[in-house]
Amino acid sequence: MHNSLETVDLKSKGGIGKVLGALVCVGGAMLLGLYKGVALTKPSNPQALTHANSLSPSKRAERWRNIGTLALVAGCTLWSSWFFIQARIGKQYPCQYSSTTFMSFFSALQSATLSLVVGGRDFSSWILSSKVEMLTVLYAGIMGSGLSFVGMSWCVKKRGPLFTAAFSPLIQVVVAMFDFSILNEQLHLGSVLGSVLVIVGLYTLLWGKSKDAQNCAIKQPQAPDDQEQEYQEQPV
Repeated sequence: MHNSLETVDLKSKGGIGKVLGALVCVGGAMLLGLYKGVALTKPSNPQALTHANSLSPSKRAERWRNIGTLALVAGCTLWSSWFFIQARIGKQYPCQYSSTTFMSFFSALQSATLSLVVGGRDFSSWILSSKVEMLTVLYAGIMGSGLSFVGMSWCVKKRGPLFTAAFSPLIQVVVAMFDFSILNEQLHLGSVLGSVLVIVGLYTLLWGKSKDAQNCAIKQPQAPDDQEQEYQEQPV
C-alpha cells in the first residue's frame, strides 16, 4: 500500500517530472475553462450563432461565468484532496466495498437534508414520473457513485492518491470532446490548447512517478546485500 503523502525529490528527474506535470495539468484545466479563443470550426447552426452574437453579453453574466469557472477549479482541488483522505482511511479500514457503502449512505442523508431545506415541503421533485428518470437515478447511483468510488478507492490503494488524482483534469477534456462530436458545438482554440496541456502534463507526471518507482526498485535489492556483507565482516 502506498503512503498517503507523495514524496518529491526535486534533485531527481522523477521529482521534477511530477511537479512540472502537476503544474501543466492544472494550467491546462484552467485554460480549458477560462480561455475560449478563436473558433476553429464552423457553427452547425449559423442562424443561432448570429442571434447569439447580436445579444451583447452583460457584465453580470460574464461575472457569473468567471465565478463558475473558479468554482469548478475549487471543486477539482477539493475532489483531488479526497484521494489523500481516502489513502489515510484505507490504512485503517482497507475494505473498499463497505467503506463506499458508508460514504454513500451519509452522502444520501446530507443530500436529502439539503433538498428539504431548499425545496421546503414540496415533494413533487422527489417523485420519479418516467422510466428515463428511474434509469438515470439507478445509473447515477450504481455506476456514477457505487462502482466508481470502489474503483477509485482500489486505485488509491494500489498506486497512491497522486496517480488517481492526476486523471481528474481529463474530465474537462472528455466534456470538450463530447461538445464537439455529439452536441455539434464549435471547437475553439482554448479547448485545443487546454486539452494538449492536460495530456502533456499527465504524461509528464506519470513519467516522473515511473522514474521514482524505478529508483526505489533499484535501491531496495541493495539493502540485503549490504547487510549480508556487514555480517560477513564481523569477527567470529
